[in-house]
Amino acid sequence: MKITCDIISDLIPSYIDDICTADSRRLIEEHIRTCEKCRQKIGYMADPINCPEISEDAEVKEPFLKIKKRNRIHVIAAVAITICILGSAMFAVQEVGVIHNYFYPRSEATIINETGRSEWLTVNISGKKYLNFSSVFYNKELINDANSSEKVAIMIYDEEGRVVMDSITIEPGETINLDMLKNDQNYIVKAKCGKGTVFLNFF
Repeated sequence: MKITCDIISDLIPSYIDDICTADSRRLIEEHIRTCEKCRQKIGYMADPINCPEISEDAEVKEPFLKIKKRNRIHVIAAVAITICILGSAMFAVQEVGVIHNYFYPRSEATIINETGRSEWLTVNISGKKYLNFSSVFYNKELINDANSSEKVAIMIYDEEGRVVMDSITIEPGETINLDMLKNDQNYIVKAKCGKGTVFLNFF
């Protein structure tokens, strides 16, 4: 019986794995001495295929790195936008009069005593008869401005004439707290000072 390449092909896997019989081994080795095709086939099957190793870590990490990079860009953009918005808001509050007055309200009064007589005078505050903390942003503080020439005594009454704050003397540059006054209520402020000019600021 002629030994064909097909028969040898069937035996080659056992030959390569070294599990064939001695007779089969001899048969194959005799055949491949004269058959280049089967000799090459054994060579191809005997040599392991050189495949590059796949790094599981690289495969796993790469998508996460892309996500992290995208998130980093989003975070940087959000921070930049927030800074711009806050900067614009602060500029508007500081520079735009209406907005500034809303967030930093202030009422003013000027007392001019040319005669030097020491008597209680009703104070007009920002051109109005009453003091009214109409905004929640008032700190409810009264400052005798540092530019005032005199110390001043202050009394505060409600609209019915009841004393809300008894006489307190305030030196130039000094601040007193008016927390006892309620929001959105009218109060009458009376002041007494020596000869000179006093500037009062209600914050």
